[in-house]
Amino acid sequence: MALILPPQAFVALAAVAWADGRLTRSEATALVDAARKHGLSAEDLAAVAQSTTAPVAIDAFDPGAMTKWQRVVTYALASWLARLDGVQSKSESDLLGRLGDRLGVEAALRERAAGAAFDIAVLPEGGRPDRYDFEKLLARLHEKMPQLTQS
Repeated sequence: MALILPPQAFVALAAVAWADGRLTRSEATALVDAARKHGLSAEDLAAVAQSTTAPVAIDAFDPGAMTKWQRVVTYALASWLARLDGVQSKSESDLLGRLGDRLGVEAALRERAAGAAFDIAVLPEGGRPDRYDFEKLLARLHEKMPQLTQS
């Protein structure tokens, strides 16, 4: 995969997955698979897997030195995770808003990022976490937001 998200991005993703008070098997699979495909080390992968066993608070997330591109990709993945179980609850929507604020992603970029994540999710078998095409997500984000770069 062309982009390596920092481990702290997966703290945010885990918090979103837990926002409705539960983390489904498909959400856990999706989170760990996304981490693996984004090149996290074995140690960081273990921490992501651990985050699927107990709730993680969004307050534990600090975007630090993440680039704008990494922030948008993180928001897109969070939008996808929030809808993965077929329903986006009010608590998940609220947490996505808080995440967007913490990431410093403007409302217009949030809408485009969420739209790109949905575009890929509706591809054949794209709703299955093990079939979600992260490369296509990155390409779709580039199409929707050509002004952003990976640097």
